[in-house]
Amino acid sequence: MAKSSALLRDGTILNDRYRIIRQIGRGGFGRTYLAEDTHRYREKCVLKEFAPQVESDRDLRKAEELFEREAGILYQLKHEQIPKFEALLRTRVDGKECLFLVQEYIDGYTYWELLQRRGKFSEKEVIQLLVELLPVLEYIHSQNLIHRDISPDNLIRRNTDGKPILIDFGCVKVAANAVSKSTGQWITLIGKKGYAPEEQMRKGLAFASSDLYSLAVTVIVLLTDKQPDELYDSHRGDWRWQQEIRVSSHLAKILDTMLAYNPRDRYPTAQKVRQALEAEHDSFVGSIISHIRTLVVAPGDLAERVLPHRKKTQNNSIPSSSQVISRLHSNLSRITTKALTLSRKVTHFTSVNKRKKSSIWQFVLISTGVLVIPGILAFTVTKGLLFAPNYFPFNPLSGDSLSQTEQHRQKEIYERIQALNIDPAVFYERVDRLFYEQYPQLKGIQLTDKEEHLRYREIWYEIANRLLERQ
Repeated sequence: MAKSSALLRDGTILNDRYRIIRQIGRGGFGRTYLAEDTHRYREKCVLKEFAPQVESDRDLRKAEELFEREAGILYQLKHEQIPKFEALLRTRVDGKECLFLVQEYIDGYTYWELLQRRGKFSEKEVIQLLVELLPVLEYIHSQNLIHRDISPDNLIRRNTDGKPILIDFGCVKVAANAVSKSTGQWITLIGKKGYAPEEQMRKGLAFASSDLYSLAVTVIVLLTDKQPDELYDSHRGDWRWQQEIRVSSHLAKILDTMLAYNPRDRYPTAQKVRQALEAEHDSFVGSIISHIRTLVVAPGDLAERVLPHRKKTQNNSIPSSSQVISRLHSNLSRITTKALTLSRKVTHFTSVNKRKKSSIWQFVLISTGVLVIPGILAFTVTKGLLFAPNYFPFNPLSGDSLSQTEQHRQKEIYERIQALNIDPAVFYERVDRLFYEQYPQLKGIQLTDKEEHLRYREIWYEIANRLLERQ
């Protein structure tokens, strides 16, 4: 027989301990209540009822046994971003025996509620979500568990620290499905339509990559503020989310891999996704180090213009070209070593930590001794920092830094490069080459943010724009 769900009035006390505050949800397996634990200083908790729709008392007992087994697995999970499992509560309500799962209450809003309140999420925000949630998935998958139901509804941003909390594991449906299979009944689908991949919805199979698929759908819903069925072309069998929102090519590639139809074409683990995200940071640091190593300083009187504040030797004579270059190479070797050490320490994707981002930016500028704009080292720094605001936002160090207008101009060039899927490093090198063909006397000279270089910076921008117009 089908078991009826318990409707509890506000103020009802279960087992002389849990006082019902209000009902906060209802699903196919019963109701969910917010309650307070009177034995723990009225600490808030969540009571999830298990009332599956089965045909007999025997099936109900079997379902409850399986549910208890699944709940026991949840009890073993110990992670700060997963609600604590408190207890299994068997009690009687209006003469009927009921079963509840008691869990920690998370104070915050679901990501779906946040989306409704404030609209689309930015690329920076969804990257932060990925960076903070992927380790949680790594943990549960290492415990041989699959969540099966990742969606904006099942993620809560905790008010105390802003971290995403993963709620509502599919253990209830797993227990019900096991009973359904044994009795030949229809299997209950685990996962939300549109969010869960094909193998999960049609065949009941779930892998680590299935959770990653659902996480990617969650991300594109947050980015676009559209439902999955508005972003998926069922006739062509592919996702069309990039028509709605533009993100960096690196993030787009990662999301598309997570969204692959075939499980073997996706990232196999959450760790692989995290490594792909971190690879963007590693490549950025590597490009800076590479360009610092190859920095050229012109000899003779040009050295004075490149290093205008260098110290004179003890006999007050200006250092020779070889002395300048020797000193520069010595400094660059030290800078490179520090940068490599820094890159190894930044292992948790520095885009989500403003303090670290600022220190890295300042380190590069202070180490090179000049705020460089176009030419030689110029766009190596700006490409990784100024033009990637989600990773390293531009933080000027002095009043001599570029104007907002010129910063915007550089950013606009970079965004056009990204939109055309052009390799930025190749493009900037080509512009440098054309620039030096016009001004060979400046080859080896860094164009700084100084007013005296303004005319040359303008020419550099004109060359870049002409090249982009031909694409």
